[in-house]
Amino acid sequence: MRFTSDSNWKSLLLPIKKLNMKKLIIALTLITSINSVSAQKYTDQYIKDASKVAETWLSNINNQQYKNAYNLCSKEYKVKYTKEIWTILMGELMLEFGGLESRKATEKKFQSEVEGMEDGFYVFIDYISSYRNTMNHNEQVILKQNDKTNWEIISFDYIWQNRNPKE
Repeated sequence: MRFTSDSNWKSLLLPIKKLNMKKLIIALTLITSINSVSAQKYTDQYIKDASKVAETWLSNINNQQYKNAYNLCSKEYKVKYTKEIWTILMGELMLEFGGLESRKATEKKFQSEVEGMEDGFYVFIDYISSYRNTMNHNEQVILKQNDKTNWEIISFDYIWQNRNPKE
C-alpha cells in the first residue's frame, strides 16, 4: 500500500496519537493524585504531631508546670520573656482564668506560608475552653517546626469575658 498524501498518513496515525494522548493524560492524572494524597498524608501527620506538643504545652500550663511549658517555646518566643518573667506572668494569667474545666479543639490547620513570617511548616490550633472565672473563652496556639523537625510554640492568643465582672 502506498500513501500519496499527508492526510492518509495522518488518518493512519491519528488513532495511535489519540490512544497515546489518553494514556498520557491518565498517567499524569494518576501521578498528580498520588502526589496530592502523599502531601495530604504528610499534612495530617504534621497536624497530629504538632497537636501532641500543643496538648502537652497546655497541660503543663494548666498543671502549673510553667518551666516545662516554657521549654516547648521557640527561640523567637523566648526572646520576648525570660523564663522567670514568663513563669510569673503565666501563673498570674492562670489565677485570673481560674481552674480549667474543659478544652476542645475546634480547628486545626497546616500552612507553609504565613504573612509576616518566614516560610516554614506552621500548625494553627483553635480551642474553645472553659475556665472557672471566664466565659466565651477561645484560645489559639500556633506551632512551627524548627530546623531539627521539632514542633515549638510560637504564639498563644486568647480572648474571653469575665464570668463575674467587677463593677
